[in-house]
Amino acid sequence: MNTDAPRQVPRDALAAAFFFGLLILVSHGRSLDYGLFLDDLAHYEQLRAADWSLRGLVDACRLELVGGAVELWWLPETTLRFFRPVAFGLMKVAYLLGGWSPVAGHVASLLWHTVVCWLLWCLLARCTGRDRLSWFVVALFAIHPAHVGTVQWIASQTELIVTAFLLAALLAMDRVRGWSRPPAARRWPWVLVALVCYALALGCRENAILLPGVVLAVDLLHRRATLLRAWPVYLGLGALAAGYLVLRDSYLGGLSLPPRPYVVAPSEPDFIAYVFDKFCYYLLGEFLAVPCVPIGGLPYLRAHPLAFYGAAAGLVLLLAWGGWRRRGQPLFTLGAASLLGFVAPVLPAFESPHHLYLPGIGAILIIGSLLIPRPESGRLRRGVAPLVIGLTLVVFVTLTHFSGLAIEAAGRVEDRVIAEMAAHPERIEDGDTLLVANLPLIAHYARLGVEQATGRRNLRVVALTWSPSLLGVRGGAELEWVDPRTIICRVEPERYFAGPVGRLVAEAHGRGLPDLLAQPWRTADFTVELVEADADGIAALRFRFDQPPGRSGVHLFWGSRTRWAAPIDVLLPPGAEGE
Repeated sequence: MNTDAPRQVPRDALAAAFFFGLLILVSHGRSLDYGLFLDDLAHYEQLRAADWSLRGLVDACRLELVGGAVELWWLPETTLRFFRPVAFGLMKVAYLLGGWSPVAGHVASLLWHTVVCWLLWCLLARCTGRDRLSWFVVALFAIHPAHVGTVQWIASQTELIVTAFLLAALLAMDRVRGWSRPPAARRWPWVLVALVCYALALGCRENAILLPGVVLAVDLLHRRATLLRAWPVYLGLGALAAGYLVLRDSYLGGLSLPPRPYVVAPSEPDFIAYVFDKFCYYLLGEFLAVPCVPIGGLPYLRAHPLAFYGAAAGLVLLLAWGGWRRRGQPLFTLGAASLLGFVAPVLPAFESPHHLYLPGIGAILIIGSLLIPRPESGRLRRGVAPLVIGLTLVVFVTLTHFSGLAIEAAGRVEDRVIAEMAAHPERIEDGDTLLVANLPLIAHYARLGVEQATGRRNLRVVALTWSPSLLGVRGGAELEWVDPRTIICRVEPERYFAGPVGRLVAEAHGRGLPDLLAQPWRTADFTVELVEADADGIAALRFRFDQPPGRSGVHLFWGSRTRWAAPIDVLLPPGAEGE
C-alpha cells in the first residue's frame, strides 16, 4: 500500500465531500419531486403510527404485500417482516425534521448516498494514496445506473444507511489491523468505533451480519501472523452478531423467511442453480451495468444461455487474472471479500437492483485496485487509467439518466391511478370496498394513496386483474356487463398473467393460473371463471359478484388504454336499479 508523505487531509476531505454532493445532486436531484412511490406509502404510514420504542420501530418494518395493501385472489396473503429498527428510526427522524414531507425522505437519501461515497473515497484513497484519481473511481459508484432506484426511492434508504455504517466499520478496522498502513498507535478507540458501527448496521439490514467474515478474509490473507492478537475484536464482533440473532428471533420469531417467489429456500431442488444464476446476474450488473429487472430479468438471461454464461465466465476470468496480478494487495482482497460477503445473503431472494448497492462497494474497491496505477507504473498505464475511467463515467451518466426516466414514468402511473380513484371522494366512504380491474402492478399500494388523498380510512382494495403490462393496458380492453352481478374482462392482443407475471403466479402456486382456474375460483366477494385462454395467457375472465358494484359501499374501477381507473359504478348496467 502507498505510504506517501502526510497530506492536507481536512482540505482534501472537504473537497471530496463537495464533489460527491454536487455530482449526486446533478445525477439524482430529480428525485426531490417524486413524492412517495410503492413501498414508500406503506413505510410512511407505519412510521407515522409507530412510537419510539424498539417494538414500535420493529413493527413498522413490514410490508403487507398481499392482503394488507391490496387483495389479490391469485396470490396467497403475504407479509414481509424485517428487523431494521435503526434504519427506520433514522427515516422517522428525517420525516419529522421535514414536517412529514416526502421531500425530506428524498433529501435524506441524497445525503446518505453522499456520505457513502465520501466514506468509500476515504477507504480507497487511504489504500492507494491517490486522492484525486480516487474521486473519479468512486464517482462510478455515485452514478452507477444500478443504484438509481436505491438512491431515488425512499424505501431503499435502509440500503444506503447500512452501507454507510459498514464502510465506517471497515475504515476503523483498517486502522486497527493495519491493512493499508501501519495500525494506529491507540487501537482501542478504533475498535470501539468498529463495534458501534457494526451494531448500528445490524439494526439496518440483514446482510450486515457478514462483516466479520469480510474482515477475517482480509486478515487470513494479509495479517495471518497477527491474527491471534485480534481475538478481542473478533470476540466483540461475534458477540454482537449472536446478540443480534437472539434479539431478532425474539421480535420476529425465527428467520421468518417469506415463501416463494420472494425467497427460494435451501430445501428447494433448484436452490443451488438459482443462487448460482443470481450471482452471475449480479456480477454482470455490478461490472457491466446489465439492468437488474425484478421477476423478468433472470428468466430472460436464462433463455439466452450462451450470452449469459459466456459473459459471466469472461468476467470471472478477467477478475481472477486481476486478482492474481494484485495478490499481494489487501485492497483487492478487501474488495472481493466485500463483494462476495455482502451479496451472499440476498442471493436466495428474487432479483432486485437495490441488492447491488452494498456489494457495489466491493466492486469499486476491485476496480480501484485494478485501474489506479501504482507510483512505479509506466507513463502509458498512468495515462490509460484516467481515460478508461472517464469513458466509463460518460456511459454511466447516459444510462443513469434513462434509468431515472423509467422510475419517473412508473411514479407518474401510480399517481394517475390514485388520482382517478380518489377523484370522487363523496362516493367513497370509510370502510368501502374498491374493486379494480386492470390495476397496474406499479400501483400496488393504491389503497394507501387514495386514503391519503381523500382522508377516508379502512378502505379495502381488491384487484380483479393486474393490467397485462407493468404500466397499464397498451392494447384493447373490453368490459362486458352480463347482468347486474356479472362482468367479463377481456384484453386483446395482450394477455392476462403472461410473461414474468405469469411465472410469479406459477411459482407461488406450483402451477399456472389457467390450470388453477379449471374450476371456478371462489373468494369472499366473488367467483372467478376462466372464459378464454391460449398458450400466451388468459384473454378473458368472468367475475360473479355477491353484491352489484355501486351498492352497499362496493365500487368498481376499470383500467384501459385511455383511463387508469375509471369509476364504472357511476353508470350501473340495465336492471341494476332494481337490485
